[in-house]
Amino acid sequence: MNDRPEMLAADRHRLLKEHLMNEIGRTEPTPRARGARRKLVWMVASPLAVTAVAAGALLLPGHTGARPAPAGPAASTPPSPSAPSTATAAVPSVPGPEPTDAAGLLDRAAAAVAARPDPGARDGQFTYSREVHDGGQWPRRERKTWWSVDGKAEGGMIDPEMALPGRDPNAVQPDPGRLFAQDGVFPEPRFPDRITYRFLASLPTDPAALKRMLLEADRSLQVSPPSAMTEVMRNQLAFGDIQMVFQNVSAPPAAAGALMRAAAMLPGTSVVTDQVDADGRGGVAVVGMNGTQRVALIFDARTGAYLGLREVLLKYLPPVGPDGAPPVGEPTAEQIAADPSAVFSTAVLEERIVDRVGQEH
Repeated sequence: MNDRPEMLAADRHRLLKEHLMNEIGRTEPTPRARGARRKLVWMVASPLAVTAVAAGALLLPGHTGARPAPAGPAASTPPSPSAPSTATAAVPSVPGPEPTDAAGLLDRAAAAVAARPDPGARDGQFTYSREVHDGGQWPRRERKTWWSVDGKAEGGMIDPEMALPGRDPNAVQPDPGRLFAQDGVFPEPRFPDRITYRFLASLPTDPAALKRMLLEADRSLQVSPPSAMTEVMRNQLAFGDIQMVFQNVSAPPAAAGALMRAAAMLPGTSVVTDQVDADGRGGVAVVGMNGTQRVALIFDARTGAYLGLREVLLKYLPPVGPDGAPPVGEPTAEQIAADPSAVFSTAVLEERIVDRVGQEH
């Protein structure tokens, strides 16, 4: 074991998740075994998909899991024409003078999304998302996902590159974004490993209180031994939870606004206006790090709608400075050509609440 931290690239964890999902498709375990196996899937593919080994400290991914998303160059192919984001069109902007700085833009965007009428999602319904994924050894493509509002039903996914063996690549595949009952009892949602839309609706809408909640979450299953937890790890794990929310679960309007502001308050993050999603849309972004990557969560500057994310491997960027803020810059064209995992981006085209898996309107 090396004395210095050793990071595993996030695409390695995504590949592991794909392998595990393939294994799920090949076998029919008992109900208890099925739950345990899917829990392992989430451990492999958390939003903080990184393992750090340093002086006996092991930083483990969380149990909830981001969608499997191959890391790769966002600019490898030109953005395809797409319909405007339903989420963007539906969110009213907040009137007032145009802010001139990134922090002001983010604050106005957060206020706009928080002011959006609550859709009144009910238990038993699903959050639906249609988005573009761009990068990696996979082709640019659309992905559709359905996640259970209360976490008690199995979700679904359409992604030609993630279809289980022998399945129609354009059909809905099982996506185990759910809680798992023990002896018929569902566990209480919580950060970091049981996040649902219903849980997010119960969160404090005060950004400072939400930040404290994220930083005080029990991370004992993410760092072993627990005494090895550092402030940098805790801050990055908290940012990873927020990334997971926007990238997977979606959030009620009030919670989304609070999460945007809380993300910008976390140490080790910055707010910028130079990030572009996989559909070529620019916005205001909260930028953080997740161990091996710089991650930008991009929002429409007027409406606050979540547009998508952009990930860049830190090894292609300048070193992190003494202030701990994410490094600026981009990989060169030569680096991206040599390493498809250097850059990866997404773009959310539609988001809404639906009644069943497979429903889009």
